[in-house]
This record gives sequence, structure tokens and C-alpha cells, in this order.
Amino acid sequence: MTNKPRKIYTEEFKAASVKLIIEGKQSAPEAAKSLGIGKSTLYKWMEQLNLGDDKDSKNIKLNDELKRLHSEVVELKKKLALAEEHREILKKAAAYFAAQTL
Repeated sequence: MTNKPRKIYTEEFKAASVKLIIEGKQSAPEAAKSLGIGKSTLYKWMEQLNLGDDKDSKNIKLNDELKRLHSEVVELKKKLALAEEHREILKKAAAYFAAQTL
């Protein structure tokens, strides 16, 4: 069994990886998979980069921000579904009235 050399990541890479999650662009598992790193590595970077010295207060702020972003995503998904439903109704109505005028 050969030992793989340990990969070294730059601080910029770590920060950009964590930023994907914090900004809600990807979930932690999605980001880890797309970046080719382990989830536990990514969670460790989140702790190191975002929680620093005052872990409890920053952890609370991070959790609050994640909850806010999650609720915003849920709300936007509902609005999108409603808009898509309205669009389908309008397409059917337009087709109906176009057929009536012929």
C-alpha cells in the first residue's frame, strides 16, 4: 500500500470553497464533490475560516445566515413554481384564443 502525497491547498482556494457554501451557491456536499475534496475537509475549512477566535458568536451568526438563506431559497422556489404555473396557463389561453379566431 502506497501513501499518497498529501495535497496542499492555498488559503485563497479554501476561502473560495467556503464562500460557495456561505453564499448559498452550493451545499457543502455538492461543493466538496465538485472541488474533489472530502466533506470533512470542507467543514474543517469552514470552521477555520469563519469561526476563528470567537467561535460561539460567529457560529450563531453563521447559523442564522444559513437559516435566512435557506428560507429565502424556499420562498424563491415557491415563487418560481407559481410563475411557471401562470406561464403555462397563459400559454394555453393564448393557444385557445388563437384557435377561436381562425
